[in-house]
Amino acid sequence: MITIESVLTCLEKLPALPAAAIRVSELARDERSSAVDFERVIRPDAALTANVLRFANSAYFGLRSKVESVRQAVALLGLKRTSELAAAAALGPIIPSRLPGYEIDASGFWTHCMAVAVLSERLATELRLEHPDLIFTAGLLHDIGKIAIASFVSNCAQEIMSRVHGGLAFVSAERAVLGVDHTEVGSAMAVAWKLPTAVGDVARLHHAPGEAPAGTDRVLIDLVHAADALAHALGLGRDAGELARAVDPGAEERLGIRARFLERVAGKSVDEIRELAQLFAPGRGGSR
Repeated sequence: MITIESVLTCLEKLPALPAAAIRVSELARDERSSAVDFERVIRPDAALTANVLRFANSAYFGLRSKVESVRQAVALLGLKRTSELAAAAALGPIIPSRLPGYEIDASGFWTHCMAVAVLSERLATELRLEHPDLIFTAGLLHDIGKIAIASFVSNCAQEIMSRVHGGLAFVSAERAVLGVDHTEVGSAMAVAWKLPTAVGDVARLHHAPGEAPAGTDRVLIDLVHAADALAHALGLGRDAGELARAVDPGAEERLGIRARFLERVAGKSVDEIRELAQLFAPGRGGSR
């Protein structure tokens, strides 16, 4: 058995989430923030600036003119969207080249993260729901716990997979063998990285949306949960826990979704996902 504390010590061995990205996340939650504040934080970080601009100029965001500065990105995309781009730009380079316990490489993991971010937004749009705050970021970071726990899972892979083949869900097998699972670790990482509370809630509850307590954004959790299942169904980020992953019936009922609806959403999203994921494909920089 291991503890959250022992897992979090592994973060010291990983590239740190850039301080600028954390600060931008804080600014996005401060109603007094301005475009000037964002530019002042992002621009001194050359890598973060370049990656934010790379995202802003992707077809997904549909801007009619080329974005050439952080100030322009903020003006055209808004403060919240720019903060989401900063989160995406920060996550890509810190993903290790391989997550051994999950039998997935950086490219596959990144593609899955991006798929869940895009699909979460697409689901909200198609359902004509008001987009919850941080939906893209929460989808992107839903599996961050895997980054820290992968080596522990690798050391106990045989025992974990034995329980999976015996009928346990992978996340339940993690907890049974290790004492913690990647959702709990992800929530703790969100706190350690000073991420918004809602992001930590999604990391903790995306496999168990029905357990979301009062005070959490249940719609956000349901959307990311459904997007996660859909991403796996599309084969976007297959890993060691890749067995049949269905949308929780309670989440389906709360969102009002059906299989044909998910198929339509998937058809509209795959090209966008691949285009965005390619922005941080292996070889584009980062810890790969």
